[in-house]
Amino acid sequence: MISFRVSALPIAQPRQRHRIVTVNGRTFAHNYTPTKHPVNAFKAAVQLACTQIHTGPPLEGPLRVALTFVLPRPKAMCWKTRPTPRAWQTARPDWDNAGKSICDALSKLLWKNDTQLCDVRIRKVIAAGDEQPHAYVE
Repeated sequence: MISFRVSALPIAQPRQRHRIVTVNGRTFAHNYTPTKHPVNAFKAAVQLACTQIHTGPPLEGPLRVALTFVLPRPKAMCWKTRPTPRAWQTARPDWDNAGKSICDALSKLLWKNDTQLCDVRIRKVIAAGDEQPHAYVE
């Protein structure tokens, strides 16, 4: 089993942007994510954390992955006298977009293609009072 922590604020994969491009007389739609979007820095942090644990070739065959996103605590849930345990996150980001950012970052690095993922579990929680936002990959 391979597991690691990504010590960065989890960012969900945004919707693709589109533009019409003409190359050599052929016109087609080009889909892209803006280079300055914060998801790119998060993906780089995921790849760095992975390469510190797994240095071999990409895994083959069917795979199971469990992702846990520990998201920032809202100010309305910060108390001075009451305990501040973890809580389920029911607001944004969507679980599928959050998972997609990690799965895309690990393609060709930890596994050949994210089509190999057959059993996926994604959890979103609000950080405890003394916890910083991060992500776990198992």
